[in-house]
Amino acid sequence: MAALLASIQERRLGQAAEIDQRVTALRGDVSEAEEKLKRLYRMVENGMTELDDVLKERIADLKLSRDKAKAVLDRITRGQSGPRTLDPVSIDAFSRVMRDNITTGEIPFRKAYIRSVVDRIEVDDHVVRIVSDKATLEKAVAHGALAENAVRSFEPKWRARHDSNV
Repeated sequence: MAALLASIQERRLGQAAEIDQRVTALRGDVSEAEEKLKRLYRMVENGMTELDDVLKERIADLKLSRDKAKAVLDRITRGQSGPRTLDPVSIDAFSRVMRDNITTGEIPFRKAYIRSVVDRIEVDDHVVRIVSDKATLEKAVAHGALAENAVRSFEPKWRARHDSNV
């Protein structure tokens, strides 16, 4: 389990670096658009140019690009949380709690615990595969408890009512 979670953590750190680069680029785009707008406004204020239709279109385009960059930047920073670090102690504690609850807990509790982490179990003639989402497992270990009745987001095969209306 430790190796699995370590690979998740490495991938998340790489994604965080990419997001940081994107945020830096977006901030540059916002400040560049604002500077261009300021220069155009100064030209009009100082009488260097008239406020004609072409200039109005240019100002509108700059405002639009600035607002788009700000919106993307807001979305990224709102959805961004600090990278989770999973130490060996928390991984070991989670593994122990899961093992104890699955082997000695009450049946409904066992089922709920397994359902919260395991997506499906595939049984072949010689192999049994337990399939789970790595991100769900990481969240369970990071928070120390499993979220009950949480709606899984961005899962391709998830259906609320488990019916055919996908």
